[in-house]
Amino acid sequence: MRVKSERLSIHPAMTSILASLLLIGLTEFGPSHGRTLSESEAENVVSFYASVTGASGIPIDDLKIEDFQVYENNKPQKLASLVFEKSVPISVGVLVDISRTMTGERIGMALELVKALAEKLSSPDELFVFDFSEDTQEIVDYVSPEDYLDDPLKHLSTGGPSRTGLAVDLGLIKLREARNPKRVLFILSTGLDIAGPATLDHIARFRYPIFALGLKGGAGLSGTLARLKSLNVKGSALKVYAEHSGGNALFVESMQEARRALDQLVFDFKNQYRLEYVSSNAKRDGKVRKIEVKIADSALEVRFLKKYQAPRH
Repeated sequence: MRVKSERLSIHPAMTSILASLLLIGLTEFGPSHGRTLSESEAENVVSFYASVTGASGIPIDDLKIEDFQVYENNKPQKLASLVFEKSVPISVGVLVDISRTMTGERIGMALELVKALAEKLSSPDELFVFDFSEDTQEIVDYVSPEDYLDDPLKHLSTGGPSRTGLAVDLGLIKLREARNPKRVLFILSTGLDIAGPATLDHIARFRYPIFALGLKGGAGLSGTLARLKSLNVKGSALKVYAEHSGGNALFVESMQEARRALDQLVFDFKNQYRLEYVSSNAKRDGKVRKIEVKIADSALEVRFLKKYQAPRH
């Protein structure tokens, strides 16, 4: 295991480098399980993940390709492949908020949840851990879930404002180094930050699902809890990033709720539909395009990547 202490804050001189990395950050998927595509079709394949749930959030895993309708910029697209990937090996980037909003019991909850997450994974799964406040620090490089995590996590302190978008940007870049085709970001935070439009563009470029646990309260935090209850979580960074990426964000007030939510999110990590279609727009212009997915059964809810960036030349 490699543990690093250097800060990954963005210096103005690094802006162009970061932008270059973001522009080429397209998700790498495994082999297609649909029909064989021609070379020209393969150049325009759009691959992304989606989750479908029924009543009370029960996952639906038996849908067929004809149950889905996919649109790109409001134009219908023909699915080339639909696979429900079950319990696949996964690489998880964990982002732990250590801003001043995480004082008290919440930082302890977050660190316990990181260890609980590792216990729910097993090799060849892997994970890395960043902490973030005003800037972002890599505290654990890619490790197997069985590796010892206590030492690098035990001395984290809180303070400063939360810059969730920067942490997400750097986490997306780090996921490009992962060994498993399935890759997700997992955020532990209060969610007291506003989503940045630049990060939404980065999510479209990378296409990695983002999942989050919002820690809304804890013992001795009644004042902050009242403030959180008045927060419109639909506008929080956690909710927005999850919705745009095809992931999920759950908000909890106790460790008991958090453990149940973690079980649900880990299932979502490892069990999703992977959809592929050949875009009817063959232009390689690098523009961001809107995706919409509909299910034949209107009683079902589907979460999916909302936008993707087309390839460049």
